[in-house]
Amino acid sequence: MKKTLLMSLSLLSALLLSACSTHGSNPNIRHNAQNTINDEHPRMRLVLGSEKLVGKIALVDVRVGAVGHFARAEVTVQNLSNNRYSLEYVYDWEDEQGFSINENKVWKRFVLAPREVKSFQAIGKDQRAYKATMKVRLPEDVFIQQEKLQEKEN
Repeated sequence: MKKTLLMSLSLLSALLLSACSTHGSNPNIRHNAQNTINDEHPRMRLVLGSEKLVGKIALVDVRVGAVGHFARAEVTVQNLSNNRYSLEYVYDWEDEQGFSINENKVWKRFVLAPREVKSFQAIGKDQRAYKATMKVRLPEDVFIQQEKLQEKEN
């Protein structure tokens, strides 16, 4: 009886340990569920570039269509807070199979006033463009940081 009870307990603990280890986050998994990524739309992935923006900035109203032979996407960015934000956004395009389409990716800056709503469009400039990822982040201007460091040194 004792032996059966011990075996049952050890089996139960092994099951619990294996269940806990399968729910850990792996940064190498591309579509790992995170509160900064929304991939509910079949042709659009929305990414907030910082945990600091969660609950303060919302990416909503995804629209995907076509302009001639090219894909077009639009996403609305909404400031949910009473703060003013200086942000940047970029669109990345993929073909139907999920392969990246190399375009000249340029981060574009914009400002959101408290509770302001702005929409941003992009056109996949390659006929293979099918899916898009829109990323929004806080700007990290290397030149501004370098100037601040130089001022401190002088």
